[in-house]
Amino acid sequence: MKKHSYLQRFGDIELAVRNRGKGVPFVWGHSLMGSVRVEDQAALLDWSAIERHATVVRYDARGHGNSDGSYNREDYCWDRMAEDMLAVADSFIASGNAKHCLLGGISMGAATALEAAIHQPDRVCGLVLALPPTAWETRPRQSAVYRRLAWVSGLFGAAPYRLLDLLPIPVREDGRNQLALHTAKGLAQANPLHVQAALGGAAMSDMPDPAQLAQLDVPTLILAWEDDAAHPVSTAEALAETLPDVRGMVLCHPGDVSEWQLALEAFVRNVTGTTPVTRSRSGSKRTTPKPKRSRKAA
Repeated sequence: MKKHSYLQRFGDIELAVRNRGKGVPFVWGHSLMGSVRVEDQAALLDWSAIERHATVVRYDARGHGNSDGSYNREDYCWDRMAEDMLAVADSFIASGNAKHCLLGGISMGAATALEAAIHQPDRVCGLVLALPPTAWETRPRQSAVYRRLAWVSGLFGAAPYRLLDLLPIPVREDGRNQLALHTAKGLAQANPLHVQAALGGAAMSDMPDPAQLAQLDVPTLILAWEDDAAHPVSTAEALAETLPDVRGMVLCHPGDVSEWQLALEAFVRNVTGTTPVTRSRSGSKRTTPKPKRSRKAA
């Protein structure tokens, strides 16, 4: 198996992939206009702890980071991005003689993982949805925002993002602001035509129909933030109520993402079988109550 970071071709696209750890593959997708590097800089999660229980596979989505991209917005719709995630997962399942994998991601990556799990549920032994984005009734307004941003990118290129990168803007030391800061800095170096296409694809996308979700019997962990308009709690709650096997939902303040870390480590350990899975009195397997909400950070 290839080690660490490299470029690998999957069909019509070459993606930048990083894998570390051992065990069941855990394929993770980043947020819209993010990358593996952006996530590392934002430091939301300690992946080294997860790598003790799974092979953590992180990659730059098409048109993001160091991966290839196209200028066709339809290539960036969530169902198309899910095909890329499954291709990455299949390459590790085949090379490691594994039968299943975990899928997960943050924001766009969460939506991508959910789409991928619906496409091939038999290949997925666990699902982690961090910051599920706007969906259904809340999606049209966010789609309009993405269309406007795509128009700006097409008109001005990377100039607005380069200007933001130069300005000394004070940013609070919490997860949400750190993720936004490093995403903006990454956009200053991105191909504006890829940015325009990716934003257009996001504007065209929405979560799967709830009836499909109700049939997705895969152990799932949901991680959410309070007061985040782009990732409303309403989406996380709807998923927790609709998906059949939600093992926990952790809702916390962006300044206390340590609660995410603890829940993620426990979930991965249990799903991969590196520690025993506890059972509730009803006999169903759960790592945390359904749904579990953390206390609000001070």
